[in-house]
Amino acid sequence: MIAAAFQNLRQRLWTPSVLAPLALALICALGLIFRLSDLAARDLWTDEAWVALAALKASPGAALTAGQSTPPFYLLTVWAAAKILGGQEWVLRSLSFAFGVGTLVVSWLLARTLTSRRVSLLALAVVACSPIMVYYSKELKQYSGDAFFAVLAFYLVERLRASDGRRGWTALALTGLIGLGFSHTLVFCLPAAGLILWLSLPAARGRLALLGGFWLLAFGAYYFLFFRHTMDPELVAYWGQDYPDFSGLGPFFIWLGGALYRYFWYFFGEWGPFWGPPFLLAGAYALWRSAQARALVYWGLPILLAFGAAALHRYPFMAHYGGNRLMLFSAPMFYLMVTAGAYLIFSWLWQQRYRWVAAVLAGALLISLNPLALPGENLRSIMNREEISPLIARLEQELQPRDWVYVYYFAQWPFEYYYRGPEKRLCIGKSCVETGLQPNESGAAPERLWLIASHIPPVEDMREFAGKLLGPAWQETACYQAEGAVLFCFQGSGASVAANRRTHSP
Repeated sequence: MIAAAFQNLRQRLWTPSVLAPLALALICALGLIFRLSDLAARDLWTDEAWVALAALKASPGAALTAGQSTPPFYLLTVWAAAKILGGQEWVLRSLSFAFGVGTLVVSWLLARTLTSRRVSLLALAVVACSPIMVYYSKELKQYSGDAFFAVLAFYLVERLRASDGRRGWTALALTGLIGLGFSHTLVFCLPAAGLILWLSLPAARGRLALLGGFWLLAFGAYYFLFFRHTMDPELVAYWGQDYPDFSGLGPFFIWLGGALYRYFWYFFGEWGPFWGPPFLLAGAYALWRSAQARALVYWGLPILLAFGAAALHRYPFMAHYGGNRLMLFSAPMFYLMVTAGAYLIFSWLWQQRYRWVAAVLAGALLISLNPLALPGENLRSIMNREEISPLIARLEQELQPRDWVYVYYFAQWPFEYYYRGPEKRLCIGKSCVETGLQPNESGAAPERLWLIASHIPPVEDMREFAGKLLGPAWQETACYQAEGAVLFCFQGSGASVAANRRTHSP
């Protein structure tokens, strides 16, 4: 009797109506844990630190002026949070965390309108556990907001379609209005939303035209108030190799092949460029076959518009040096399509009794994804990890009255955020290839010079940089290292230093 009761209970629990909600809860809990972990423990790195310094300004206007290319609403929200709760790392990153959690929720809702429950759960698991999605949910940059507002806009389009255009216009209009202040890349996603509505709701095209005009006016206002002032010529030059090469057909396809390779590699790892494209094509076929081909528009049209912006030298396309973070707005739909393709392929192999092929393919896929490394990376990411604060604490402890401190160019923003020592003996690096500090003819020569760096090349390269900077009169006497950061101490022989003295308090 007990065995029969146990068997009956097992049969009741082992049903989709029970297992699916349980799997959903576990995936969401795992995604939440990953996004909370290390939120406050990791030091701000270079790009985060300049956003932090802007957010800690006294007034909103000063914050916007110092924010460089950060979207205005993102920066002002972080500024307000810092005013209320303080300038700690977890406070400054809390908005990115909220967007990351919101992306999880809305990705699930969007996936359920486009695919089956099983595919939706698999896609949600990928978004929840993707090291890229997890990392940018706890970085002080706007990229998690890019993903959130993209999927939110597409989900609201699906709601409008489901109601035959009767309700949801206000929510979609406000998403475009507010989202453009948080995410530059929403300008690529709103046309895709408008196109789907134009094709799906012909009776509502007049209202859609008003909505498009409203968004266009909003973008124009953002452009004249904010965006045109943040167009940095140095950034345009920095991303120069990530604009299309139109010098010929061959160079163009070489450039495009490299861009697509980086895209798959960035979001799926080093083996992603090999298995990702066939899975993506299979996913496109699966969605088209199930009359959900608009998912291809949600993913593909924003990418095409980003390519157009790159052709005009206004937005880097699938960039080098981790620049694919600028394509994070496409990641949730990209993961959904690839997951749909994987599910189609494995289902077909299983139904056709090629189960050994499915098993081998699944094993190869798991090996390429290295799932055993995912928990460690998601709980304590090594991406952009620059632990400069312990080195600054040591520097403040050991700094003597006649010592000078040279701050490597890329370290100046995190250094300013964490440093609390005297400012009159600081030299701020002009560039990452600076040479030859000039002697200071007035004042006593320093006895020691400290060189602190983060966002660094290998330590030996930093030693070579220090040699070119200081010359043979200075000898290294100490070297302290942390993840992504280094602190050198050099003993001089009577030379003194003057370069780029700090004039503002940190």
